[in-house]
Formats: sequence, structure tokens, C-alpha cells
Amino acid sequence: MTEIDVRDIPPSERHGRIHDAFEALSPGETLTIVNDHDPKPLYHEMAAEMPAFDPGGYAVEREGPDEFVAEFPKSAGDDSAAAKVARVADLDGEPHADAFPGKEPKAIRLSLEADERVPEHEHPDRTVLFHVLEGAIDVALEGEPHRVEAGEILRFEGESSVRPTACEDSVALVVLAPRTER
Repeated sequence: MTEIDVRDIPPSERHGRIHDAFEALSPGETLTIVNDHDPKPLYHEMAAEMPAFDPGGYAVEREGPDEFVAEFPKSAGDDSAAAKVARVADLDGEPHADAFPGKEPKAIRLSLEADERVPEHEHPDRTVLFHVLEGAIDVALEGEPHRVEAGEILRFEGESSVRPTACEDSVALVVLAPRTER
């Protein structure tokens, strides 16, 4: 088991060190993070950016007012050759649910209630396809709003800061594809 206590690491260096430690794990191993706050944003980042992360095995416990211990498991094997089907409506997890955990490209179901938003974030080194299946979502890219309605797809590069806000109860399928060299 690999454990990192990030409380004494400068915040600007934390995620890089966590990503490096996770990449160094063997399949089936778990990275334990000790943090001073709930690492839910890190969970969402790992689920969106790290293909080998197994979000179904993620666990977090609050050990004290400034101590959260989280388990980030690495998928045990590679079954990428197998064909898989997932029903978007059956995916479990709010507001994000990964259709094919640990696989590339990432396919995430985003379910938001009216006026609910996802905090501003980025998806570096990714091309993002944001397909609204139900409802309408205002997707702010670098602060500029883009209304995406049911049946429409918004495509953008992940370096742009993004903040989706539901105009009404909405469901979107978000595909995060690794960007290839141009």
C-alpha cells in the first residue's frame, strides 16, 4: 500500500505528486491519501483524467476535523478488447457516473437538477464532447456561456475552464478523449 500525507505539501504541488504516485502503482493496488479537507474534487479529477482509476472502489473517511483518509484504487486488469454496452439511464453516481471505469476515452453521465452547477474546472490534454441528452445546460467556457440543449453537442479543448449550469433538470453524456499530437 502506498500512502501520501499531502497536508504538508504546498497545494500547487499536491495533485501532480498524487498523479505520479498513482501512475507508479501496479494494477490492483491502492493509493491512500491523507488530506486536510474532503478530497471529492480530486475524486472527480481522477475519475475524469486517470483511465486506470477504479471509482467504484473509492472510499473516504473523516478521521478528525482536519484529517480525511481516501483510498484511490487502480483497476486490476485490462479488458479493453471486450465490447461493452452501458445504458446511460442506469449509470449510478451523482452528479457524475463513469460508463466504463478505467477505460479510454472517458464517458461520463452528468445529471444536474435545475440551477445546479459543477464548479469551474479544466480537463488538460483532452478534447471534450458535451452531449446534452435531456434538458438544457449553460456551459461556461472561459466565462463565456454556451447554451446546449437536448440533442446538441458542444466540442471544446479541455484546457478551457468549464463550468456547466443546468437551466432545468438535465442529463448529459460527456466524453473526455485523450488528445493526440497534432
